[in-house]
Amino acid sequence: MFLINLAVFLSAAAAISYEIIGGSILTILLGSSIFYFSLTIGVFLAALGIGGWLSSRFEQALEEKLALMAALLALLGGLSAFFIFGSYVFIFEFLRNITFGSVFGFLSGLGLAQIFFSVVALSFLFAVGILAGLLLPLFSRIVAEKLSLKDALGKVFFWDYAGALVVSILLPIILFPILGIIKASFLMGIINALAALATAMFMSRMKIKIRPILALFVMAVFIVNILGFFSGSLIESFLEKKQYGDREILYRSQSPYQRFSFLEDKESGKISLYINGQRQFESGEWDAVYHETFVHPAMALKQSAKDLNILILGGGDGLALREILKYENVSKATLVDIDSALVLAAKNLGAVRKLNSNAFYDPRVKIVFNDAFKFVEGEKDLYDIVFIDFPDPTDDGLARLYSKEFYLTLKNVLRANGIVITQSGGYMTENQKIILLTMEAAGFKTLAFHPPFYDLLDQNFGFTLASESKISASDFDGLLIAADTRIFNDRRLNEIFATMPIPRDNGEVKVNSIFHPSIVGSGGFAVHYLESLPSEKILAQINLPEEKSRQDFKRMFYE
Repeated sequence: MFLINLAVFLSAAAAISYEIIGGSILTILLGSSIFYFSLTIGVFLAALGIGGWLSSRFEQALEEKLALMAALLALLGGLSAFFIFGSYVFIFEFLRNITFGSVFGFLSGLGLAQIFFSVVALSFLFAVGILAGLLLPLFSRIVAEKLSLKDALGKVFFWDYAGALVVSILLPIILFPILGIIKASFLMGIINALAALATAMFMSRMKIKIRPILALFVMAVFIVNILGFFSGSLIESFLEKKQYGDREILYRSQSPYQRFSFLEDKESGKISLYINGQRQFESGEWDAVYHETFVHPAMALKQSAKDLNILILGGGDGLALREILKYENVSKATLVDIDSALVLAAKNLGAVRKLNSNAFYDPRVKIVFNDAFKFVEGEKDLYDIVFIDFPDPTDDGLARLYSKEFYLTLKNVLRANGIVITQSGGYMTENQKIILLTMEAAGFKTLAFHPPFYDLLDQNFGFTLASESKISASDFDGLLIAADTRIFNDRRLNEIFATMPIPRDNGEVKVNSIFHPSIVGSGGFAVHYLESLPSEKILAQINLPEEKSRQDFKRMFYE
C-alpha cells in the first residue's frame, strides 16, 4: 500500500498547488486578492465536487483510469501558470493590433477583454479541478478493496491532507520566492506525474497489465513538465517582454512579496519599474513630475528647520530619496521597504543607480527591510517628515497601509508640527477622496495637491499632505523650492493645492479601515493594459489628436 499512499500524498500536494497558483496569478494580473482567491477557491471546490461525482461512473480498471487521470492532471496542472499568463499576454497583443474609433469603444473593448480572460482562466482552472476531484474517490475505492471502508477512508484522507499541508507551506515560503510561479507550476506537474508513476508501479506490483499507450503518455507528461521547468526563466522572460510591448528586461524577480521588473525602451531609452504589472515609475518627464511634486512642497515647508529627520515608507526605487537628499538640512533619511530584493536591485543595477543618483550610498541614509505597519508600530524615533510611497492599493494587503488604523499609528512617530505626504493615486479620484477622508478620521488636517501641470494620460498624479496641526494652502505663500527641479521653475507652490472641501462618509466615499476596507480596486486588467505601453501609443489606438479629447478620455477613465 506504500505506493498508493505515496500517490495520494503527491496528488494532493499537486492539486492544492494548482489552486494556490491560480489564485496567485489572478491576483497578480487582476488585483483584489480576497475576491480572486475566493473566486478561485469557489470554482475549484465546485469542480472537485463534479469530479467526485463523475468518478462514480468508473466501474472497471480503476487503477488504469486513476493513472491516466493523474497523468492528465499533471499535464494540465503543470501548464496552468504558462497557460494563464500566456492567455493574458495574447489578449494584450490582440488589443494592441486594434485601432478603436472612440473612447467608448476603447473602454468597452478593455471590459470585454477582461471578461474573456477571466472566463478562459477560470474555465481552465475548473477543468484542472474536475481532474483533481476524480482522484480522491478512486484512491479510496482502490484502498477499500484491501482494507475496511473506515480504515481505507481514514488512511486516504490522512495522506491527502498531509500532502496539501506540506505544499501549502512550501509554496509561499520557498518555491515561489526561489523558483517563481512558472517554474513552481511545472515542478508541481512533475510531482503529479510521479503520482501517476507510483500508481503504475502499484499496478505492476499487483500484476495488473499496463497498456503501452498509458506508459508513453506518463513519460510524455514527464518530458513536457521537465522541459517546462528548465525553460521556466526563458518562458517568463518571453511573456514579460510581450506583456510590456517587447521592451528589454534589465532585471526581474519574484520575491516573497511581489513580482517586479525593470525595463528599458530601446526606442526612447526610458527605464521603467513594474510591480505586479503596475507601473511604479518611468524615467524622464514622468519621473520628474511625480517625484518632484511628491517631495519638494513638503521640503519647502521645512526649509528653515535644521537637522531634519526624514522617514520614507516604500519608495524602494530610491527616486524619492534622490530628491530628499538634495537638501543640506536633512541629517538622516530612513527608508523602510518590505522587499529587500527590490531595494538591492535599485541600489546595484547600473541604469537605476544612475536614475536615483546613487542615493542609497549617501551616508545619511539608513535602509530598513520591514513591513511599514510593523516598523511604525515598534519605532521609537521621531520624524519631521514622513513620505509614504506605496504602490496603489490593488489588493487587500496594500489596502491596510491606507487604513485609519495605520494613520493612527503613524502619529506615534511624528514630531510636533511634523507632516506626512502620501501618494494617493490619481488627483481627486475616488481613492484620493477615501485617503483624505480616512486621514481626517484619524485626526489629521489634510490638503490634496497635484503637479503644477499634467498634460499626459499617465500623469494624473494626486498627493495628500497631512499634519496634526492646522494647515492650509496659504502656508506656502512666498515659499521657494531650494533645490534644482525640472518642473516647478517660477510656479507658485500654493497653486498646486485643492480648494475643494474634504469629502464626507456618504455611502459612496467611506473611511478605509482594516475591518471595513473600502479602497481596494484601483488595479486590474484595464489599468495594466493602459500602463503597459507609453501613453502616446495608447492614445494612438484611440485616435485622439485633440487635447480636449485626451482630457475627456482621462476624465472618463479615472473618474
